Amino acid sequence: MRRYRIGYVALPGFNESELGEMQAVLGIHPLNRSCIISSSKAPVTGQHGLTFVPDATFADCPALDVLVIPDLPRAVQDDPAFHAFLTEQCARASYVLAASGGVLALAKADVLEGKTATADDDGTKQLTDYGITPVFERKAVVEGKFYTAGHSTGMIEAAFMVLEKLRGTTLAKFAELTLEYDPHPQFTNHTPKTAVDLSAHNAPTIAMILPSGCYLPDYMGAVEVLSAFPNSTLHVVSHDTTPVQCLLGPKVVPTTSFAACPQVDFLIIGATLPTLLKDKALLDFIRRQEPETKGMISVCAGTLVYAAAGVLQGRTATSNYHHTPLLDKLGARSSGTEVAIDGKFYSAGPAIGSYEVALTAIRDTYDVDVAHHIEQNVLQYAPHPVFGVGSPEKAGKIMGFIGRYLFAPSLPIYLSAGRKGAKYVATQA
Repeated sequence: MRRYRIGYVALPGFNESELGEMQAVLGIHPLNRSCIISSSKAPVTGQHGLTFVPDATFADCPALDVLVIPDLPRAVQDDPAFHAFLTEQCARASYVLAASGGVLALAKADVLEGKTATADDDGTKQLTDYGITPVFERKAVVEGKFYTAGHSTGMIEAAFMVLEKLRGTTLAKFAELTLEYDPHPQFTNHTPKTAVDLSAHNAPTIAMILPSGCYLPDYMGAVEVLSAFPNSTLHVVSHDTTPVQCLLGPKVVPTTSFAACPQVDFLIIGATLPTLLKDKALLDFIRRQEPETKGMISVCAGTLVYAAAGVLQGRTATSNYHHTPLLDKLGARSSGTEVAIDGKFYSAGPAIGSYEVALTAIRDTYDVDVAHHIEQNVLQYAPHPVFGVGSPEKAGKIMGFIGRYLFAPSLPIYLSAGRKGAKYVATQA
C-alpha cells in the first residue's frame, strides 16, 4: 500500500487548531506520513501560544503528495521564500488543502489565479483582487487539486474529502466515525442583545495538560475557543519543558511544568496513553488545580484521567464511544452522550467535541452572547459533514461494531491504569 507524504506549513502566527484538526483526519492512516514545515528548524509559535518543532524547511522539504496550509497572518503571507516554496510544491503535489489566511497565501503566490476558492469571511472578500472567483459560503470548495475552506468545520471537512481521495470512501467514513465528527452548532439561532467585544471581558488563563503521548487534536478546539479573548494566557504544561512527542502528531514545546504552573481558570486534557492515568505528578497537578478552576474540560480518553484523579466521583461525564463504559468503573456516571456537563466539569467525545464543550463552558462562565460570537464570528462554525456517519447510531451496526472491536483491546489496559491511579489518589487523601 502506498505511503503518502503530507506536509503542514507552520509559520509564526499560524492557526494551531486548524493544523491539528486537519492532521487528525489525514493522519488517521498509519502510512500517511506527516511533516511540519517552516522557514527554519527553529521552534515556531502559533497564534494561540503553542510552539511546534518543525521537521523540514522550505529548502530541504521533500516532494509532497499533499500540502496543507492553515490560517496564516498577513505578515507571513507575503514572504518571497514562502511563495517560491508554494509554487514548487503546488506543482508537484496531488492535493493542496488551505484554510483562511492560507488561501490568501496561495493567492498571493499566484497559484490560484483563474480558479474558484473560498476562505474565511473576510479573506473571501479579498480573493477577487488576485483573479480568483470567490465563493461566499462557509463550506469547503474544490477545484482540481485545490481544496479551500474557512475556519473550523470547513477545513476539517476539506480534510475528509482529501482523505477519501487518498484512501477510499470506506476508510474516510470510518475516520468520520472514529473522530465522531457529528458537529452541532449551539447558538445559530441566538440573537445577541448587544455587539460583543471580547477585549472588554476578563480574559481566561488556560492550561493544556500535555505530557508526552497525548493526542493534540482533542485539545485544539477548546484552545481556540478559550484563546479567542485577546489577552488570554495559555500554559502548555508537562513534566518539564522538554519538547513532547504528541500521539500521531508533532513535537510541541511545553511552556511550564506541573510544579511551576500557576493556578488557571480552565484546565484542558485530551486523549492520552494509558500510562498517564497512573502518573502521580499529573494526578497531583489536576487535584491541586481543580478547587479554584472555573472549568474542567476533558475530551475523549482525557476524561478517564480526571476520573482516575478522583475529581469526577459521582459526576456525570462522557468520553469517546469506545471508552465511555469505563467511566462507571472509575467512580463517574457515564452519560452515553456526545457532550456532558456536571457543574464545572465539561466532557466530550474526540476532536470536534473539543469545540462544542468549550463553547458551553464559555456560555456558562461569560454569557450566551459571548458564546454565540465565538461560534459564529470567530470559528465561523457551519458544519456540512461529508458522510454523515459521525456517531455509532448514524454509522450503523456493522461499522459501530468494527469500531468497538478494534478499540476493545485497549479497555482493560486503560481500566487497570485508571484503578492504579485512583488507588494512589486514595492514599493522598
